[in-house]
Amino acid sequence: MLTDKFQKDEYTAHKRWAIGTTLATVLVFVLTASITVYRDPFFHYHAPLKQYVYPQDEYPVNNERYLNDGITRHFSYDGIITGTSMTENFRASEADALFNARFIKVCFAGAKYKEINDNLIRAFRTDREIRYIVRGLDYNTLISDKDAYDETFAYPYYLYNDNPFDDVNYVLNKSVLFEKTLKVTRSEDGNGSAIDFDTYSNWNTYHKDEFGARHVLATYGLRKTPKPKQPLTEEDAQLLLDNLRQNVTGLADEHPETTFYLFFPPYSICYWDLLNNNGEMERHFKAEQLAIEELLPHSNIRLYAFSDDFELVCDLDHYKDYMHYGEWVNSRLLEQMKNGEHLLTEENYQEYLEEIRNFYGSYDYASLHNETP
Repeated sequence: MLTDKFQKDEYTAHKRWAIGTTLATVLVFVLTASITVYRDPFFHYHAPLKQYVYPQDEYPVNNERYLNDGITRHFSYDGIITGTSMTENFRASEADALFNARFIKVCFAGAKYKEINDNLIRAFRTDREIRYIVRGLDYNTLISDKDAYDETFAYPYYLYNDNPFDDVNYVLNKSVLFEKTLKVTRSEDGNGSAIDFDTYSNWNTYHKDEFGARHVLATYGLRKTPKPKQPLTEEDAQLLLDNLRQNVTGLADEHPETTFYLFFPPYSICYWDLLNNNGEMERHFKAEQLAIEELLPHSNIRLYAFSDDFELVCDLDHYKDYMHYGEWVNSRLLEQMKNGEHLLTEENYQEYLEEIRNFYGSYDYASLHNETP
């Protein structure tokens, strides 16, 4: 009898310990999750709370994909700047002044067209009045599968879907808790600050001493024997058209109330050097013409191309590699777009194509490497 009583008491003690431990664990999880949900460093559930400070240095470039969806869904705006690293140096305040609007900047470094378009779709689902979208259309991903994502970047799918259950990856994430949530601090005056869209994702500061010919020429190499000319194949053309129709023009057609300021970024002369060396110059011209002819018929798309700004393209002091330009170029592009400079139309696009074909097709690329930077 004593043994039975002892075993019963021991079982009861173990049961109480198990229940207590379980409840304590659940309580810790709930408290942890509640803190993250309340402070919400990735803006997944709500806009920034005014009484908290969101230090700018807590949102480095590699966190764009963790922040952009929340920004798109919860911030106040009527204009969007988006694209790849070619758009990261835009200053939203300049766009605000030029367009008399309120812009956010949600860029995706290295993205293909679908990732950018998916984010814009999420923006329109918020039922905001979106007046303007400024978006870069990169040449180097123009001929891509319409559903392609760049898988080299960590992508937090749980932040972008509508499934509440996989949010556990966010609210019970140790790294998020200690590296983000607990660093969101209460402001002294009760008037905190959210992201500054002039500096958010801007990489210029980190590379300010890396511009110029010496740096640019070191970022690429050429084949000793140039490749023969590569044609634009029917498969290439179909990939391009499918990419644009699904990820650019489809959204524009669905939202005629929005003006889409789309532009082809001005890659440096060294980009054209690579095209020439790889035998892809004519392939590029054909692809760009096809893209232009696909985009121009849409009345709410204003399409800009800056490859005919030869003074800019040939001055390597504007570039840190053969594609990426400094923030002052972004300011210049924004102002030119607002002023209608470099705007392509049905009347002038053939002239534009002929001008760049003549210039880049006859450029002395050897001179780039014969001079000592």
